[in-house]
Order: sequence, then C-alpha cells, then structure tokens
Amino acid sequence: MKKIEVLMSTTEIKNKKELKKKIEEANIKTDTIIVNQVPEIENQIIESKKLNNNQIMYSYKEKGASKSRNRLLELSKGEISIFADNDIKYVDDYEEIIKKAYEKNKEADGILFYVENTNRQREKNKKVKNKKVKFLDVMRLRIYELTLKKEAIEKIKEKGIRFDENFGPGAKIYKGEDTIFLSDLVKNKIKLYSVEQKIGTVGATESSWFKGFNNKYLYDQGAIFKRIAPSLYWILIIQYAIRKHKLYKHNCSILESTKIMFKGAKEQKQT
Repeated sequence: MKKIEVLMSTTEIKNKKELKKKIEEANIKTDTIIVNQVPEIENQIIESKKLNNNQIMYSYKEKGASKSRNRLLELSKGEISIFADNDIKYVDDYEEIIKKAYEKNKEADGILFYVENTNRQREKNKKVKNKKVKFLDVMRLRIYELTLKKEAIEKIKEKGIRFDENFGPGAKIYKGEDTIFLSDLVKNKIKLYSVEQKIGTVGATESSWFKGFNNKYLYDQGAIFKRIAPSLYWILIIQYAIRKHKLYKHNCSILESTKIMFKGAKEQKQT
C-alpha cells in the first residue's frame, strides 16, 4: 500500500505546541510536511513526531500561497501527496479512501476528492462526478481536493510546472493559483481524475483575501481567464458574467461586470 503524505500551507505558527494543535485540528494521521510563512523566524525548522509518523514544519520569512505551494512541491517525499488547506479537517478514514481510489484508478497521475466548503459566505463548491478531468472542469475544482502520485510530481518538476506566484493570497491577483495550476497540469497531459468521495471540510476560518463579489473579485477573475486561456478568455468572461450574475448583482450589472473582467484580462501580464 502506498504511503500518504499531507502537504500543508499555513502562516504564523510559532512553536511546537501550536504545530501539534494544527495537526490535531486537521485530524491528520499520516506523514506531514508543513510550510509556515512568518514575519519573524526564531527557528528555521520545527519538528514534531506524532502517532509514529514523520511530521515536520519548515518556516520561511516570506508571503504568498503560491510560494508556499511551490516549496511543498520541492519538499514532497510521499508516494501520494495531498495538498491541504490551512483550515482543513480530514475525515477519520481519509487515508483508506485515497488508497482505494488509486487502486481503482491505476492509470491516474492524480485524483481530486470532494472537500466540502462550509463557509456560507463563499460560493458553494459542488461534487464533480467520477470522471477524467478536462480543461473546463478545473474551474470547479480546488487545490485542497488534489492528490498526486510521487511519479506525477517528478513529471511536473521535469516539465517546469509551478504555481504561478503572480496569483493567489499574498500576490497582486488575490486568487486563482489553484485553477491555473490545475489547468497547467491538464494542458501538459497529467492524467487527473475526480471522484465523489468526501475526505474533509474547509471554511472554518475567515478568508485572508475574499471580501465579497466586488469589483476586485471580478477584475481578478478576468486576469485568471486570460492566464488559463490566452486566446479564448473572452468567451469565459462573457459566460461567467451571465451565468454568475446572481453572485454579484448587488454590486454591478452584467455589462459592468464584463467590462471589469475585460480590464483585468487586458492588464494581465503573461508569464
């Protein structure tokens, strides 16, 4: 059976006691690597062993969710790696659920599981049917639902695929790093599958970037569409403006939202 490893991004954990609390709150029972971003660093590495598993945290004086994820890609050692969110809580049998899914989908490089978002201020995430993930699916998926085989991570490194550090909390564009990374995987023929099994919940803490479906949210959405679809982004903008109007209707009209997203797309610098 393959060894599972949790890869978690977090901020401002100061000591072993806080580290242990974080692991317990997340209900993590497997090997763990945590990248912790802090303004001031007392110790570069804090190590904690629990339940006979290797659980280690690396602290860096920097900010940015994408920077943190990229460090985790480099540090990952597990045969199957799970990308954990800061406020995730796993179900008790998450390890067994993941292993069984890989046994059933042997051709998969990675599998996305269902993680319920319990924060009602955000758009509700829905289960994606059991299927091979295609390009348009990535906009409905989240990075904290992703697991990857060790071989897939090595392939990703070889291809030079990374989280785009121009996107995500701590960057100019506050969101979208997960959508962009997943779209880059699909474009590079990394075989991703989605399954409906639930492995956890998120949403217990307030978002560091989400302040409502306002102009900034729409501007960023336009930039994301341009980044993932440089030629066809305009189609994604128009369909989003119409299909998601109920989310932002208190703020602006369909036409106004379209203009804001096109501005975000126009000012998006290609990397």
